[in-house]
Amino acid sequence: MLMNNFNKIKTLAVAMLIPAVGFCQQQTTKESSSYFSNVLFLTLLVTIIVLAIVIVAFSSVFKNIADSDYLTTKYANKKSEDSSTVKNVTSVVLLLSSLSMMSQEKVAAIAKVNDGRIGGLDQFTFYFMLAIVFLELIVLGLIIYQFNFLVKTYTVVETAAKVKKVESKLMLSLTDAVAIEEEDSIMLDHDYDGIKELDNNLPPWWKYGFYLTIVVAIVYLINYHVIGTGDLQGKEYEKEIAQAKLEVEEFMKTSANNVDESTVKLLTDASDIEAGKTVFIANCAACHGQLGEGTVGPNFADDYWIHGGSVQDIFKSIKYGWVEKGMKSWKEDLSPMQIAQVTSFIKSLRGTNPPNGKAAQGDLYVEGGAAPVSDSTAVVGDTLNVQIKADSLKAAVTTTVATAKK
Repeated sequence: MLMNNFNKIKTLAVAMLIPAVGFCQQQTTKESSSYFSNVLFLTLLVTIIVLAIVIVAFSSVFKNIADSDYLTTKYANKKSEDSSTVKNVTSVVLLLSSLSMMSQEKVAAIAKVNDGRIGGLDQFTFYFMLAIVFLELIVLGLIIYQFNFLVKTYTVVETAAKVKKVESKLMLSLTDAVAIEEEDSIMLDHDYDGIKELDNNLPPWWKYGFYLTIVVAIVYLINYHVIGTGDLQGKEYEKEIAQAKLEVEEFMKTSANNVDESTVKLLTDASDIEAGKTVFIANCAACHGQLGEGTVGPNFADDYWIHGGSVQDIFKSIKYGWVEKGMKSWKEDLSPMQIAQVTSFIKSLRGTNPPNGKAAQGDLYVEGGAAPVSDSTAVVGDTLNVQIKADSLKAAVTTTVATAKK
């Protein structure tokens, strides 16, 4: 394929010399003394001849390379493209050749019309020779293009051959396979209805992988069951759980607003108590009184609680509410930190004995985790509280009367 293309290029170069020679013959017939003594004409003529010789020489050199069957297949897809390119250039050159074969009288007539000369040459002669040089440069470019493609193809084919050879060696080292042509060397005497058995070796990757599992098993046994330097799954799980709890606690310390009913702590800072009081008065006083004495809702100043009196219980009651008893959930209105502040404020109301305190409700809550007292005990406790209040009031009245008498 390449040889055909280079033959076309050689033919093209020779075809370009035909109009140049014919034209020179016509010019030398009339103006041999003037044109062959013109430096520009001689320069263009020599350039045309040198380029033609270079094209022919390069074509001959590449001809032998193009004959190689090793590369012929690689050029199969380039046939139509290269042929069309050469064909187009050839058509242009032949067209110019036909123009140059015009009669001497027509050339003279054109020369007369073109009085303006370029470097001592009439315009037709100058541009015609310049066109031939340009076309020869195009043909030379085609040759260089073909050569570059030839080199790239050779490199690709050679690289592919090397890669294939490496892949073949790699597959042989991994599989230890025997070529089909050599299977007779590993064929056993067993014959089952025409089916013969081959004594193939196990693939090396499988054997060495199996050996590796044995080594890993021995190391595992010594590490986890003999020496005990590694933790088994149960112990490792316990360690991870303990570590996770520590991380949660640390996170809660740095993220106060992420508290919930299981992590809330009693706040003792005066600013937190004051903030809780502000929220309590704005949202809770309508049902529990300004001082926590209780109105619709229960009294927060005594030791009796309907739903538990611990910090966690109060936080949970505020967060989720008791809708069936008329208390709404405040988790959408208050942040976790605000609920914790309100909880701490409510705990601070214990024992304040505000005026007009509502009667005790629920069970007696003892701080520190003691068992709650039943409702019957609560009734007794309520009676005792009333009695104590009455005694206190009586003592206060007696003191006031004695002072007045003095």
